[in-house]
Amino acid sequence: MPSSPSKREELGLSREGRKSESAPVAGDGPVVRAFGILERLACSHEAMRLSAIARDVGLQRSTVHRMLGLLTGLGYVEQVAETGYYRATLKLWELGQGLIVEHPVKRVAAAFLLDLHRTTQETAALSILDGEEVLFLDKIIAPRPAPFLTRVGSRVPAILTAGGKAMLSLSPDARSIAKRLVATTGRDQGLTLKGVLQELEDVRRQGYAVASYAPGVVAVAAPVMGRDGQGAAAISVSAPVQRLNAKKQAKIVECVLTTSAQIAERVGRL
Repeated sequence: MPSSPSKREELGLSREGRKSESAPVAGDGPVVRAFGILERLACSHEAMRLSAIARDVGLQRSTVHRMLGLLTGLGYVEQVAETGYYRATLKLWELGQGLIVEHPVKRVAAAFLLDLHRTTQETAALSILDGEEVLFLDKIIAPRPAPFLTRVGSRVPAILTAGGKAMLSLSPDARSIAKRLVATTGRDQGLTLKGVLQELEDVRRQGYAVASYAPGVVAVAAPVMGRDGQGAAAISVSAPVQRLNAKKQAKIVECVLTTSAQIAERVGRL
């Protein structure tokens, strides 16, 4: 029985924060096909049937079945004995952990992120801009958490998050990125290119961004300045609107700005 749409589905996002409607795999090579299948499985919290995978990646069932056999042999996919469905294994997580642990910003930011969380008593997060999406590298959840839609490892279109806006405000490609995102996901959220560009200008001027990506939750973010003058990462604090007043939001803004500057100084202006 199909379940009723969740808020993520209403926003056009999967449980990881990606667009839930997977585009057909680009290209025609076996490596491209295999990675398309693997990414689709990695974005699912549940094992998937063969037909569903084939539909989502836009390939023939026979092709997907052959690729799943290869991925299973390599240990990246497993087939559930009881149902015959397929799911990604923790081998992907092992590879990702190796990359994240060595990420220079994450190494430096860990202690500062913890201090930020303790000072504000709200959820603190570290994210980077990966193409047109925000990728969450670290997150410390508040004792009384809000209904967040993101977690570590999830991705969200940059114009929908405070961290994304903070980083985009310093990007020379901000206009082109904003234009593409407004055309794809922004219009569903009632965003316009003119409005987004004006907001990015405001963020660039004041040094921080405020956004409400999840209903009832407000996030404040500031970019971690890189050596090239762009946003190498972003630090954010999120809290439910009922726990925020003008005084507390002003304190969060101050803490986020201080923390982002400390991280940038510590890593030597990346």
